[in-house]
Amino acid sequence: MINYSASDDFVDKLRAQADIVSIVSEYVPLNKKGRNYWGCCPFHQEKTPSFSVAPDKGFFYCFGCQAGGDAFRFLMRVENIGFGDAVKLLAQKLNIPVPEKERTEAEKLREREREEILRANTLARDFFHAYLIKSPLGAAALSYLVERGLTVELIKDLKLGFAPEAWNMLSTALQKRGVISDTLVKAGLSVPRSQEGVYDRFRNRIMFPIEDIRERVIGFGGRVMDASQPKYLNSPETLLFNKRTVLYNIPRAYRAIKEAGHAVVVEGYMDAIALASNGVPNVVASLGTAFTPEQSRLLLHYAPEIVFAYDSDAAGQNATMRALSIVRSSGAVVKVASFPDGKDPDEFVRKHGAEAVRNRITSATGLLDFQMSRVLGEADYSDLAGKVSVINRAVPYLAMSGSAVEVDAHIARLAEKLGIDETSIRSELKRERGQKEAGRPTIVHVRRSADTKEVVAEEYVLRQTLEQPDRFADIEKSLTPELFQSGPRRNLAEAIWQCYASGKVPRAENLVQTLEESAVKLLSRLMLDGESGPDVSQALDDCIRIMLLARLNEQYEAHRMRADEMLRKGDLQYVQELTNAQRILTKISDLTKSQG
Repeated sequence: MINYSASDDFVDKLRAQADIVSIVSEYVPLNKKGRNYWGCCPFHQEKTPSFSVAPDKGFFYCFGCQAGGDAFRFLMRVENIGFGDAVKLLAQKLNIPVPEKERTEAEKLREREREEILRANTLARDFFHAYLIKSPLGAAALSYLVERGLTVELIKDLKLGFAPEAWNMLSTALQKRGVISDTLVKAGLSVPRSQEGVYDRFRNRIMFPIEDIRERVIGFGGRVMDASQPKYLNSPETLLFNKRTVLYNIPRAYRAIKEAGHAVVVEGYMDAIALASNGVPNVVASLGTAFTPEQSRLLLHYAPEIVFAYDSDAAGQNATMRALSIVRSSGAVVKVASFPDGKDPDEFVRKHGAEAVRNRITSATGLLDFQMSRVLGEADYSDLAGKVSVINRAVPYLAMSGSAVEVDAHIARLAEKLGIDETSIRSELKRERGQKEAGRPTIVHVRRSADTKEVVAEEYVLRQTLEQPDRFADIEKSLTPELFQSGPRRNLAEAIWQCYASGKVPRAENLVQTLEESAVKLLSRLMLDGESGPDVSQALDDCIRIMLLARLNEQYEAHRMRADEMLRKGDLQYVQELTNAQRILTKISDLTKSQG
């Protein structure tokens, strides 16, 4: 296995010789419009082309799903491969021999261990599968799966298996195939005994092989057939398996996720199999455990929308709420599909059929709709205490919504349901959002510039640091990366500033491999945006001023709020906070005057 870094001379050579239009054209029909080429995005379903390629800058960007990057990023996404494999593939397309890079002994050892674990997992999968299909010991498990609606053909296709109840049947069988006990333990297939030897981790369980995107067996999930606990038992952490980053069925589902424009997430393996075999191919399972930010990022690699279809019992609904809180911060469009009578998706599809479950997925409700319905559905608001409880639970969800129309609709619905005036709910919402309540001591507020204005300013500055390096010295006198709002803009700023600090002029194509995914999308969009305009100096000065004013406004507001709080508590230190606020207010005034 060859490892590369973004600074490798060979990578730079490939990047210089690669014609991104030719590379992308192998996968996407492109038409030239102006300087750029356009086509339908290969990463989500669309009818009107929003996918653009800039040959002069070597970047692509989709204005629909925000996918972007250079030629390497494109190959990584479209082929579902890592950076090293993208390097080799691009070299192959350009007919350039790939140089070998000498690996350290530690790297060689780690690679050998990975290969040994992969072999052990593959042998274990075949062992479990044979016991399910061919052995009398697996007859009960096979009958159980067939009764749950799985055909023998599907069971064979998925390579489902059965772990016998004996303590060491797997360990003994694999040792006879040359797998040493140390590898069995490292693979999570066996557990060391207190004295010597090992015993099987999985016993008397239906076995689900867990594969990575390349369809390699990296771990297992075992499910009991009765009410014993734990219901699910997954492989422990290994060199190959990290349950936070893995989703069951992803190698079969990712293409369907791209085509549908959304992923469907269920809790259990059986739920995923049931939906996938009944017309919902874009389904994955979170391994019977809590949904993680890493799993969210994996899905957003393929589609911008995630539909949760967890069990409709109390535990499933609680799991849904936890998952929603995780995905909300990722920027995904989130929906929830519900199933009646406490059923899970597997039970529902067996009772009502494929069309009914597809309708449930299609009619999934939005994030705030689900949250508000759950708040109202779980509460007794027949008395005042109940109404207050509902408002206290609902307001934080309303405050997190970015849609004023959606919030207004839910406030009206809450007011009608609770029999109270909308004004009361809006007052609580204002308090939740940090605005001052009526009756507090009045201190002057400085109105912040619109967020969109700050965003435009920050993006313009970032673009100039890349396109006009001779202006960076002047920019650096006024700005630091910390003055950019947190997230992709700050991540990109930090990379640019660091590059200049090391004495190098940053190039967008070299920054791609060092940035977080959200910052790569931003960089790609900046590369494909229009011209900077005629008067760059004046525009740059204006943008720097907007950024400085925004940060000063934040500082002023922080001091003002602290002074407000101290005054209410009778703390005389509020005078010092007011002094600090006034000092910043003077700076704001001076900076505003200089604009004129």
